[in-house]
Amino acid sequence: MCLLLFAYRCHPQYPLLLLANRDEFYGRPSTPAGPWADGKLIAGRDLEAGGTWAGMARGRVAAVTNIREPGRPAPPAPLSRGDIPRNFLLGSTDPQPFAEALSGSRYRGFNALLFQHGAEIELICAGNRHTPFAFIDGIHGISNGAPDAPWPKVEKGKAGLARLVAGIDGRVTEDNFVRPALQLLQDRNTAPPAQLPDTGVGEALELALSPLFVQIETADFPVPPAGGDTGGYGTRASTLIAIDHRGVSQLWERSYIAGAAVEPLRHYILD
Repeated sequence: MCLLLFAYRCHPQYPLLLLANRDEFYGRPSTPAGPWADGKLIAGRDLEAGGTWAGMARGRVAAVTNIREPGRPAPPAPLSRGDIPRNFLLGSTDPQPFAEALSGSRYRGFNALLFQHGAEIELICAGNRHTPFAFIDGIHGISNGAPDAPWPKVEKGKAGLARLVAGIDGRVTEDNFVRPALQLLQDRNTAPPAQLPDTGVGEALELALSPLFVQIETADFPVPPAGGDTGGYGTRASTLIAIDHRGVSQLWERSYIAGAAVEPLRHYILD
């Protein structure tokens, strides 16, 4: 997952509204969002490592992004970062103690968003490049750097989400939430070069990764391989989650293949 945009306690009926894009190599196998185990968890599944990038249980949300740091060596026998949201959603531990119990040194760099409706501290950002902290009310964004780092895609996404939330009068609907949220996440405009972060991958790749929606073909750009023929890299899924004031949880997800949307849009409710 490479972009998380979320509104925390910005709407009277929804303590959490989350918009997320998962960017991944096209050749990495996965399944789209759907029920796990006994149906209490809704999430996509990474078939290579077994975890997930974003999902929900009733009143619980978790998502993860990696931190882009190409020069930093991986720890010995690293654990999959997708295990973090999976384990949180399958369990019942509140966000803060869950975050504090993570063995961060076992993972490559990550940020993990952890939410439990009604917990003493509802919304925590866990990670191994910072200590866990609670988010304050407001519009926030995380990409592949520090939480709320002012990367162009994060700032554009936060501004778009603020406008979207302001337009929700009452309950979320396809017209006031789902459609405009997916449209925001499909923004493919690159950022001005002067505004790009420097994460060590070079300006050309920084530019290619700067849109909210990423699409890089191996024929057009030398994406570093991740084992085998990946067939390119880009946004594979857009996920929307809404948690209302009663803890009722909704998830929508649209999948993409090489930049093209796959129908139908999936929608799940945990009441």
